Amino acid sequence: MKRFKYILILTVLFSTFSCEKFFEYEPVSLFSNENIFENPDYTKQTILGIYQLMTRDEGYSKRLSMYYGVDTDIAKCSGELDNGRRGLAKYAANSGNSEIEKPWRNLYFAIERANICIANIPTSTIFTVGEEDDIIRMNYMLGEAMALRAMFYYELIRSWGDVPFKTVPSKAGDDFNLPKTNRDSIYDHLIADLKVAEELVPWRSELEPEERFTKGSVKGLMARIALARGGFSLQQSGSMERSPDYKAYYEIARDQCKEIMESGEHLLNPNYEDIFQTMSERRLDTEYGEIMLEIGMGAYTSGELGYYLGTKIHEDSKWGKCNPGINALPNYYFSFKNDDVRRDVTIVTHEIDENNANLLRDLTEMNIAKWRREWLLPEQPGTDKFTGINWPIMRYSDVVLMFAEAENELNNGPTAAAIEALKSIQQRAYSESLPTIPSDYEGFFNTIVDERAWEFGGEALRKFDLIRWNMMGSKLDEMRSELTKIMNGETPYDNIPRERVWRQKGAKIEYLNLGYVMDSTEVADRDSIEWPNVNEWANDITEEYILDIAAFFEPNRKELLPIHQSVVDTNPNLNNDYGY
Repeated sequence: MKRFKYILILTVLFSTFSCEKFFEYEPVSLFSNENIFENPDYTKQTILGIYQLMTRDEGYSKRLSMYYGVDTDIAKCSGELDNGRRGLAKYAANSGNSEIEKPWRNLYFAIERANICIANIPTSTIFTVGEEDDIIRMNYMLGEAMALRAMFYYELIRSWGDVPFKTVPSKAGDDFNLPKTNRDSIYDHLIADLKVAEELVPWRSELEPEERFTKGSVKGLMARIALARGGFSLQQSGSMERSPDYKAYYEIARDQCKEIMESGEHLLNPNYEDIFQTMSERRLDTEYGEIMLEIGMGAYTSGELGYYLGTKIHEDSKWGKCNPGINALPNYYFSFKNDDVRRDVTIVTHEIDENNANLLRDLTEMNIAKWRREWLLPEQPGTDKFTGINWPIMRYSDVVLMFAEAENELNNGPTAAAIEALKSIQQRAYSESLPTIPSDYEGFFNTIVDERAWEFGGEALRKFDLIRWNMMGSKLDEMRSELTKIMNGETPYDNIPRERVWRQKGAKIEYLNLGYVMDSTEVADRDSIEWPNVNEWANDITEEYILDIAAFFEPNRKELLPIHQSVVDTNPNLNNDYGY
């Protein structure tokens, strides 16, 4: 995937704020903003500079995309408790956690860059009296900057709740010690901005293929923010609440999704695996447009998909090292129907050794692996962790399922349109027969909850879906209950092999007991030459393992993160709420 390249003016323009302190200002010494925004090509460089911040580790290269989305009822962070990413995952983060400072600051740096563009583009001469093509380009980039700013504030709110809100560029003499603004007020402002932006940003068919906002992704982001605004969130009262007018926001989400679906600009890729193999091959989806927005990464410079999320691979293999840190939970693996093609795309049960052969992993060691280093084109052997695989912000299937969810909520039950939308997702997923779609409100909603888990595993949506539904606590309890049944061999898991007997067949794996339990005598009496390998498989699920997942989650408190102490210390108007 192509790498963004920047020119001198980008550095000069964005020296208006420091990379060390929140909203700190430094004067511009060379070019003025006014001169930069009189040239569409220079303006484009400033827009690309906003995206560039999201390719950092503290952006979507790793932290926002991978660290901030677990633990949930479907996946967990591997390893023991620490004061870093594992502390985040286990909901044990405190204000000194090493992984919460840089993402916060990076998001505000990006917001400042967007604010500069939003303030200066409309005041440029070329914006009002330039050539028609230049005016169109400048309008596009104004809408794009508004959409980027909305995306960054959405990221801040979904992790920290009420946050400081600033929509104008910083300048000398400003008071940078901003207090928190109520998140609902921010959401309303973002939705209003996106309604403007959608009129300025073209559809994908009107643009060259690039990793940038289009009208479809602007509208999709508006729908996502509207559902968050209409959903539950942790308030300073210490409880999960939603506003009385929440259905008005479901209407916004429904209408935006409907317009995307009716536009014909985006389609479902009929091959689920191909979505992620295309991304892993570092190609853009130009045929279907299912990937509506992705953050462009660069090989050897950014992006840890296929490394931190992927198949575990030995560094001496022909594909190079993959050291994944996200494990799929056994209950999640067994929740898929056997003919659901998404299971074996989302989850791998093997690792790859130095001889490029597959080795079976235990049930608690399965990895989320939609993006795979072994799919990279060209191959990237060695130990470099930056694969350059883009991070998908939004897929069209999300739009379809948001539409179905909103229709169900607004009509106290699924409409024919909602059922058809859900069916389109299922028709791609199931290779044999489609499940029966419930016709009642609760049944349909629960189906949406399940389908979103199966559709978006590893895409950093599950945690925030559960929070806006106020279901995190209940789903974690349900997960622990199912894992306990698996551990004890109880129905419906009584036929799961406690041990798996297997062998290598070329580079692949063959199983002697794929779907039934062998007792200890059968295992001992097997032909150990023909079937030399035995894995504990389900026997490695223990009570300690179960209790360690999201171990410190507390409903009505841990739905949000603390603000890093260094940020609080520099701003007397900020404080940590929710018991932090």
